[in-house]
Amino acid sequence: MKLTELLVSIAIFLMASAVFASSLVNARSTIAKTEAASKKAVPTLEADALLRKEIRSFDVPYWKNFSTEFEAIKRTIFLFCAEKGIEAVSVSSVYNARNRMEGIKIEWKLNGKNYASQEFIKQRIAYEKL
Repeated sequence: MKLTELLVSIAIFLMASAVFASSLVNARSTIAKTEAASKKAVPTLEADALLRKEIRSFDVPYWKNFSTEFEAIKRTIFLFCAEKGIEAVSVSSVYNARNRMEGIKIEWKLNGKNYASQEFIKQRIAYEKL
């Protein structure tokens, strides 16, 4: 009787150890994949934040025509992207008719992938529901 109890205990211990070891291996591989994905995402997020910050820095008062000012802004953005090593594909103006907001959309490439960043010009936003 004692021998069978001992064998059953050893079998249960070995199965529990195998389950624990396999879950540990899976957890370590998942952590490694997550870390690699995070390292790839950081440059993309930094470039996006940099572009959005640059768009917000433009000061176009509400009394100026955004379309005429946009050409100068477009050239400035292309120069900024070239200085920072970001491959800008296109720069376009964006208009939200519902809220009468104007902004800029930049389509850019990083590591062979296409991205788009869009930001509205804060000075152009009119708050009508205050």
